[in-house]
Amino acid sequence: MNEASHGGYQAAKAVNPDPINPKIRKMEVIDTDFHFSPPWPVIRNYLKEPFKSRIWHYPAVGLEYNPEPANEKPGVGQDAHGTAGTGAEVLRVLDQFGTDTVILNPGYNRPMSVFSEPVLAAFCAAHNDYMIREVFPVSPRIKGNIMVCQRNPGMAAEEIRRVGHHPQFVGVFSEFSALYEQMGNARFDPIFDAMRDFDLVLTAHSGGWFNHFTPLFNGARTWIELFGNAPIANCIVHLAAMIVQGLFDKYPKQKILFQEGGVWWLSDFMLRVDDFYVSAPGDIALVERKLAAGERYLNKLPSEYILENVRFSTQPITIPKNPKHFGWMLELCHAKDLFCFSTDWPHQTMDPANWVVEHPDQIPEDMQKAILAGNARKLYTRL
Repeated sequence: MNEASHGGYQAAKAVNPDPINPKIRKMEVIDTDFHFSPPWPVIRNYLKEPFKSRIWHYPAVGLEYNPEPANEKPGVGQDAHGTAGTGAEVLRVLDQFGTDTVILNPGYNRPMSVFSEPVLAAFCAAHNDYMIREVFPVSPRIKGNIMVCQRNPGMAAEEIRRVGHHPQFVGVFSEFSALYEQMGNARFDPIFDAMRDFDLVLTAHSGGWFNHFTPLFNGARTWIELFGNAPIANCIVHLAAMIVQGLFDKYPKQKILFQEGGVWWLSDFMLRVDDFYVSAPGDIALVERKLAAGERYLNKLPSEYILENVRFSTQPITIPKNPKHFGWMLELCHAKDLFCFSTDWPHQTMDPANWVVEHPDQIPEDMQKAILAGNARKLYTRL
C-alpha cells in the first residue's frame, strides 16, 4: 500500500489475520458475521424452474462507486482474505482463526438490491437449500441465517416457514440502508410472525455504501463518507424505527443483532432517544402497531428495549489510542452485555479476535468470555 506522506501519518495496512493470539485457541469463540459465497453455478443448480433455465448469471446490482482508489489496489475488498463456498472451506478458516462456531451470512453482494421479488425469492430458496443439503451436514459447528426476500414480507415469511425447522438455521438475514424501508415498520410483521414460530434472531446487516444507500445520497464522493460513516446513520434510523414503532411491544421476545453499523454511537443514542420520547411521547399513539392495539405509549423506555432485545456484532471495532478512553467507551456502550464478536471474514476490513484478549486492563477475563461467545449463546437459543 502506498505510504506517502499523509500529514505526518503513514497509511494503515490491511489487517493480517495471522498469528492468532494463543489465548484465543483456549477460549470459546463464536463468529456472528462470516460471509459465505458459494460459486454461482452451484446456486444456479438449485434454482427452481422457470428461473434455472432463464437466469445465467447472478443478478446484477448497482455499483455507483468503486472503492479501488481508496484501497489502492484492484477489486473492492470483498474477498481480500479469500472465499469460502463449501462446508470444508468454512472449517478450514475456522481452524485457522481458532473459531469454534460460525454463523454464516450470504456473501453475495447486496442481495436485497435485486429488485425483482420473484427472482430474489428464488435465489434465496436456492441458497437455503444448498446450505441444508451440502453445507450443514459437514459439521455442527456451522450455523447459518436464512436468506429471504426482505422486500416482500409474505414471500419472506413463506421461506422462513419452509426451512426454519432446520436446527442449524439460527436466524434470518436482512439488510439495512437508506435504500430499504426500515424493518421496524409494521408491514414487515409477517416476517416477525414467522420468526416467532421458530425462535429465530433477526440479523440486521449493513446493506451497502453506494450513494443511494446512504442519507448522504449523491453529495458523497469518497469511500470515507460512504463506507466509513453512512452505515452508522443507517443503523440508528433502523434501530429507532424498531423501538418507537412498537416492534418490541408486539414481539417482546424478538432478538435483533445489528452488524457493521458501528458501536460507539450507542451511548449517545440511548440517552437521546429516551429524552425525546419522554419529552414528546404523543406521536407513538399514531404508529400502526399502537393504533391496532389501542395503546398510546411504549411499555418501556426506549433504551430498555436495547438492553433486553438488541445486540451488536463487533466488527468494525475502532480502538481509541488512549486505553483509558477505550475502557470508558466499552462501559458506556454496555459492551459486556451487548457486544457479540464477529470477524466479517473475508473482507479487507475484517477483525480477527486478537483485540478482545490483548487489552486486559479494559476487557477483563469475564468480559472477554462474554464478547467472544457468552453473549452470542444467550442471544441464539438454537446454538
